[in-house]
Amino acid sequence: MLINELPDDCLRTIFDYMQGLEDLINCFKVCEKWSNVIVGRTKRVKYLFNQSFSPDYALNFVKRPIDITCLSKLFPNLRIAYFSGLLLKKSPIEDIAKVIRDSKYLKGIMIDTNCGFELMPEIANFEMLSIGFVNPNISGIYENVKQLHFWESNLYLFELVYYFPNLERLKFYKQPESSEPYYDAPVLANLKILEMERPHIDWKDAWCSFVFMDSCPALQSAHIRIRCFPIGVNYSIKLANLQDLVIEFVSRISYFIEKQMSKYPNLKHLAIRATYLQHVREENIKELVLILPKLTLLDVRKSYGITQEGADHVRNYCKQHGRSIKFYFNRDDEQIKSDWPQLLNHPFKICRGFDFMENCFFKSFDDLPHFLDPIDD
Repeated sequence: MLINELPDDCLRTIFDYMQGLEDLINCFKVCEKWSNVIVGRTKRVKYLFNQSFSPDYALNFVKRPIDITCLSKLFPNLRIAYFSGLLLKKSPIEDIAKVIRDSKYLKGIMIDTNCGFELMPEIANFEMLSIGFVNPNISGIYENVKQLHFWESNLYLFELVYYFPNLERLKFYKQPESSEPYYDAPVLANLKILEMERPHIDWKDAWCSFVFMDSCPALQSAHIRIRCFPIGVNYSIKLANLQDLVIEFVSRISYFIEKQMSKYPNLKHLAIRATYLQHVREENIKELVLILPKLTLLDVRKSYGITQEGADHVRNYCKQHGRSIKFYFNRDDEQIKSDWPQLLNHPFKICRGFDFMENCFFKSFDDLPHFLDPIDD
């Protein structure tokens, strides 16, 4: 029997094992029968990416030039596409533009090269962008963007936000070419999640990170990686909506941070990572717990200097005041695996659900997802 004579169910089983873009496109173009059968499999694909964990994904890797203009038909429900540098080299920019125009449900793109996407009018309808370049001469084109992953930014942070007034999530990284010039940032009224790393040249850059947070009144979650702790902080501004905070240090700090935490009176989940808490004593832990009356999770597993004494104090305090605080301080704490089994060790760069605790809190900065897809089906 020739392969083309196989019944549809057999063909569908074969196609279910295909995840590579080249194979899927080549099979799609064989004949009308194959095209119809393979779309039965590929209509489940929502993410074109360099990882593949489920039928929702298709791999974007290609070895040779390939016609991708059929992608909108091959993946009719595609939501997020990663146009890697390799794929861009193998496909004309005009073909990429056609895919964007013809993909009805496409909500986000990732680009790892400065390939001129900033000039495409099609970008205006995207809700999620992962890019490294913003054309400052274009205004209004980024107003629909709700999630922005900005790697090696060509703009300073306070410049960047003018172009994205409706952001709900921002992941920002910038190489330390020069110190960040500080000036008043526009208020980002809708920003709920902030993830920021600035390889600081001096303490002013670290200060800048926390000053920027003050311009985000709706901020609910933040993941900050810094090299030094800010010296000057405006304690008169409180972020009442902030519930989740991860601070990841690149060097030691010489004092504890309980005073800084007073800016966040409703904080529920706090993680302090990658530093040596050399001056932390029982009274520091006590003050931190008192300052944060709604704290339910304190994670210092990836730092040093906390002993059983601090854990005992938290436990005794909770008994006396009727509070429940999960305190993790051992690097190999087995309890956290039991408490949060579904949240640990998921390396996905596209995560379902706009949920910081589920998809970001327990990850290092380098492992944070590019996008949190709010899809609910």
